[in-house]
Amino acid sequence: MERIRFDHEYNDITNRAAANGGLPAIDVTEAVMKRIAGEAASGRKGQTPFMRPVMKRTTAFSGALMLLLLLSVSAYAASQYIEIRNAAGEIKVKTIDEITPQTDSAEDSADNKAYQNYLNKAQKFAKPGELVAFYVLGTDDLAHYTYKEQPLTNYETFKQEAERTNAQQLPQTINGYSFISGKIAPRLLITDADKQTAAYKQALLDLKQLAAAGTKGKKLFMQTVPWREASVVSGKYTKGHYKFNLTQIPLDGGEMHLPLDSKQKTEQIQVGETAVIYTMRTINEKIGVQYAQWYDESKDAIYMLTDQGNKGLSKKELLALAGDWIKVLK
Repeated sequence: MERIRFDHEYNDITNRAAANGGLPAIDVTEAVMKRIAGEAASGRKGQTPFMRPVMKRTTAFSGALMLLLLLSVSAYAASQYIEIRNAAGEIKVKTIDEITPQTDSAEDSADNKAYQNYLNKAQKFAKPGELVAFYVLGTDDLAHYTYKEQPLTNYETFKQEAERTNAQQLPQTINGYSFISGKIAPRLLITDADKQTAAYKQALLDLKQLAAAGTKGKKLFMQTVPWREASVVSGKYTKGHYKFNLTQIPLDGGEMHLPLDSKQKTEQIQVGETAVIYTMRTINEKIGVQYAQWYDESKDAIYMLTDQGNKGLSKKELLALAGDWIKVLK
């Protein structure tokens, strides 16, 4: 099954800035990680109405979910597009016109509210760092997944968790910046291929057995699931007032769609031998977000470097930092 992701993370940031009256620090990874709770609903076909609105909302990520090896770029114009292809010529990332939000039907809205209610209960059931599988009796014949984020607040803890989950290891320091926290999220079993695995089948069987033995009238059944395979990995670094976040997002053989809008300017810039997408997104007259993204074909992953400090880096400094990361991560 084709896996397509959309990156809407900076819309989330805009909303947060408006609510807080400013944007003193930006944690893009928070938005990406939160999408993991809904990732199990993305990209699936033939679902019952219970899942229909979720598919509209969360075909993102893995979300979102992401980029590079650009073949054609036209900066500052949404009418011309970026395409990133791998060595085989397959598109891995492309920009598209901004998506106009759809208005759900009354039925979809009710289904969405019901699913969100079950998802919230599963989130409350989970402890930090836990992956939870849940099953809703009478809706569909699927196991759904959610993960409760667990920040890793020192480097040794992050390193141990990366080793346990075979995640991308990040350095403790880079170019004078020091690691201050990290996050590692599990890979969720969401594709058609995943649903044929022993792990998925066992989780679904266990949940159905819980449902069969459950109290009459109970619909939601949950259990924690052990995990040892990482998905999104991120690290936050600081040097004085300057902060940035580095996030790795695996594409898992899929492709990424990046909606463009009038508030952002995007261009391709060559950093060493790597094509980097540099984007400046305007939040308001005084605040903007800049980030650099590149695609690593050897890992089939996107790396996203985001300026987070109160005193922002210059474009030149951010791109130089991206160059340092490209060398370190090879």
